[in-house]
Amino acid sequence: MNIVQTTHVSKSPFIMPLYIKALCHAVIKAIIKPRINNLISEQYCISALSINLRQLQQYIKCCGFNHTGYLPITYPFVIAFPLLMKLMTSTKFPVSILGLIHYKNQIIQHYPIKQNAILTVSCRVKQDHTSNRGRFIQVHIDIFEDKKLMWECTATFLHKCQKKQYLNNSHNSNTAFSSHDEQMIEIMPPFTFSKFNALRYAYISRDINPIHLHYIPAKLMGFKSSILHGMFAKAHVLANLENVIDIQRISIDVQFNNAIFLPGEVSLNAALSPQNSTFKLINSEKRMTHLSGVILPLINRMN
Repeated sequence: MNIVQTTHVSKSPFIMPLYIKALCHAVIKAIIKPRINNLISEQYCISALSINLRQLQQYIKCCGFNHTGYLPITYPFVIAFPLLMKLMTSTKFPVSILGLIHYKNQIIQHYPIKQNAILTVSCRVKQDHTSNRGRFIQVHIDIFEDKKLMWECTATFLHKCQKKQYLNNSHNSNTAFSSHDEQMIEIMPPFTFSKFNALRYAYISRDINPIHLHYIPAKLMGFKSSILHGMFAKAHVLANLENVIDIQRISIDVQFNNAIFLPGEVSLNAALSPQNSTFKLINSEKRMTHLSGVILPLINRMN
């Protein structure tokens, strides 16, 4: 059994040096092709982290959330992203992050997080396995306030074994995602994500993976053009559901089925109920599901 080694970081890492490091690692790993079979045992942690209110307001405006005094449920992922990048650019991380595809993302928000909260963030690799589709690496993020677990996220990334124009996971989706298809109604009229939307989100979130910024690196990674951030699409879905369901005390599990090429027109269909809400973000011609998900309320939670 691997012993987890925790590295405490004094402040949120700078993103640009980490991407440069990732590029260097990609070149080295392409040349020497190292075999890393053991689960990475590193965990990174940062304490006494305050929230950047300017960045938060930009995020709320970009994604379309309401101003509530609490963090949008997807925003803690942005807070944790620099620390996550530090983990994923470690020399012990098994693959290069360049071209890595966000395959699934589950968020559990146990308690709403106030904008003035002081947080502790930790991230680690939870699982690593290989299939005929490629290598799946699961990372886990925990966010605490005063030692109380407020929010957690499990993100699954795919390192593809071969190039494809888009990631098609529809045959692998959790059946809960599509159990209420016949009851789905259109929540959001057709909306176009532009290249500017992606650039703006990249600037705010600091997720500057080149496949989101320009068609050339996207094509080098097997896509026909630049693609939208999966977490931006997930946030946009929740922002559109915010006025009809409680999105603060929930578990939301999303599968990223097919990439949204930029510019791309989408609409949101959902089947809403107090026990189990499902949704799909589909293309304008309604022939392709870009992401699908299920929202479960967390009950018996006390302030």
